[in-house]
Amino acid sequence: MLNAGKFLADNLVGNIMKVFETIGGFGGDTDPQSGLQYVLFISLAVFLLGIIICCVLIARTYESRLLRSVTGFNRYFKKNPFINEDNLVEVNNKFKQVPKTLRYSWQEYMLNRDRQPSEYINSTTCIDQPTRSSAYKNISNTVMFITIMVSVLTLLFGLVFVYGAPLNKYGAGEGASAGETIGYFEGLLEVLMMPLFYTFIGLFVTTVLKLLESSRYADLYYEFHEFERYLNKACSTMPSFVDYEVLFTPREIREAIPVLQEYLEKRALQEQKEAEEAEMNTNHFEDFNFEPVGVESALLLDRAMLEGEKYFNFKRGITERINSKEQEMFNFQKAFDEVTKDYERKSQAVRENMASLTEQLNATSVKIEANYLKKKYNEEQQKQQQLEKDYEYSKVNFEKQQAEMEQDVASLTAEIKEKKAQVEENMMSECRTYANKVWGQINKEIQAQQEPILKEKEEKSKILQEEIDKMTLLVADQDADIKAKQEYILKLEQDIKVRLAEIEAINNVRDYFNTPEFRQRVSDKKKRRKFEDFDDEEEVVEEKPAKKNAIAEIVSTDNRDEQLKTEENELLSKLREVNKQNSEYSDEIEKIKEREKKESEQYSNPFANLANIQKDIEKTNKELVENQNDLANSIDNTIKTVEGEAEENKPNEEVSETKPEESKEEKVEEPKAEPKKKTSLQGLLDSAKKLKK
Repeated sequence: MLNAGKFLADNLVGNIMKVFETIGGFGGDTDPQSGLQYVLFISLAVFLLGIIICCVLIARTYESRLLRSVTGFNRYFKKNPFINEDNLVEVNNKFKQVPKTLRYSWQEYMLNRDRQPSEYINSTTCIDQPTRSSAYKNISNTVMFITIMVSVLTLLFGLVFVYGAPLNKYGAGEGASAGETIGYFEGLLEVLMMPLFYTFIGLFVTTVLKLLESSRYADLYYEFHEFERYLNKACSTMPSFVDYEVLFTPREIREAIPVLQEYLEKRALQEQKEAEEAEMNTNHFEDFNFEPVGVESALLLDRAMLEGEKYFNFKRGITERINSKEQEMFNFQKAFDEVTKDYERKSQAVRENMASLTEQLNATSVKIEANYLKKKYNEEQQKQQQLEKDYEYSKVNFEKQQAEMEQDVASLTAEIKEKKAQVEENMMSECRTYANKVWGQINKEIQAQQEPILKEKEEKSKILQEEIDKMTLLVADQDADIKAKQEYILKLEQDIKVRLAEIEAINNVRDYFNTPEFRQRVSDKKKRRKFEDFDDEEEVVEEKPAKKNAIAEIVSTDNRDEQLKTEENELLSKLREVNKQNSEYSDEIEKIKEREKKESEQYSNPFANLANIQKDIEKTNKELVENQNDLANSIDNTIKTVEGEAEENKPNEEVSETKPEESKEEKVEEPKAEPKKKTSLQGLLDSAKKLKK
């Protein structure tokens, strides 16, 4: 079994080699290396030529040409944003050079002009539909096909030149050495290099083309969107009439392209319609005499009668056409009814025949007769089907004709309504013109009559306006005065509050002077000074006479304490008098406040009692200042007296026990002084001075 397989393989390889040798025999004695070079040059030239042709075709595809055209229009519309009589021919010449789809869409818009340009020239019409069978994709496939074809042919011819000749340098026949076998594989490698290289280049070019395709479509959609926007803006100023010779090329006019043919048919229908209307308008209408009502009214009535007669004539003609259409519809309906009756009659006969054949087929037992009956039954069945097809065809035609007739009737009815609306608009416009003239004359007469009255009213209004301005200024001045006096009153109230605070502080000082704490502090201070002086004298002078003098001074100090108490009582009596005066002053302040409250309730007359209030406040303020000065002077005098006596007297505290006079070196026991309190006399005096300031 293995020997048989080996034998078949050897035969197959031998046959293939014989084929290559036979093909290589055409090359004669050509060197294999030269043959490979020829194959290389020819295949490379064919491959490069195919790639170049594909690139040229890509540049001339619909997508590329459309992108270049749209980009050029965008640049043009940026410089010239509007289409007018100056650049109309130039723009149309540019549109004659664009791809056919875009040019036909532009021509269709120019012929109709009933919608925006973007509704005729849009991405669906100019990009999506034409690029369904894209030449760009076909070219990419063509590049791949050329790559495969060149690679295969290069491989085949390389194998022919390498292995075709029996005596070439790559041969590895019978008795070949190891070096010859290695040369055999080197030849195979040389043959495979170029097809692989072509395959790689072809795949690379195909990939690049596909990437460029997506980028090209993205740029195309973006530029086309900008083109639609620019075109809508530019066509807003386009002239109303454009000659079709400007719009179409001479070749298109000669060939009568469908768009031009449609335009010419529409133009012919429009001219025919205008001719019919002109013929209808040239008919002689009835003459009416409206001269007695005046020229303007006569013209209005003549126009109304003329428009009415035109409308009724037009309606009469259209109504006749509608009646003829309805008669045709009736005739079609009648013919279709006959067709329906004939179909029902024939169908009934066929059904009866089929029922009879079915009965005969069930009754017979002869096979030949049964086959004959089946054949006739099939014929009747086919006849029934044909009748149904014919009826359906007739029904479809009838419905189509009926729909066309109904559409024509609807269009004629719409023409009547449109004509009626046009007549109404014309007559309303005429009536407005007439009314404007009449009312203009009436207004002129009324203005002439009312002119003196209007002038008088204007003068009165000017006088009233001047008085209003004066009153406004007066009110503004009064408001300013009221505001100033209110500020002055607030200032006086603040001064009164300050005075009351000062009086309260003085009362606090007075109360402090009456406290036993103040008296105790003064006494403690005197005693402390006495003890300090006594200690100093004891250190310097230790003799007995000095002690006697100190004791005498203590006695005199006690006498002075009594005198100080007397002066203090006098000061307290003065403070009581001042307090009494302050109480009287506070009563007066309360009276002033009550008076101000009453006057604030009578704010409607704010300046009635303002002078009296100011006088009372000034008087009260003056009395307050005098009382305050008296109180301050009395306090100053008392403070000065107390300070002078305190400086003159330096008392010491009483000594509980004394030693005999003979013992000079013995010391007198000193009583312990009371601890200082937080509030001293000097601090109280400083507070009084600050209050005075």
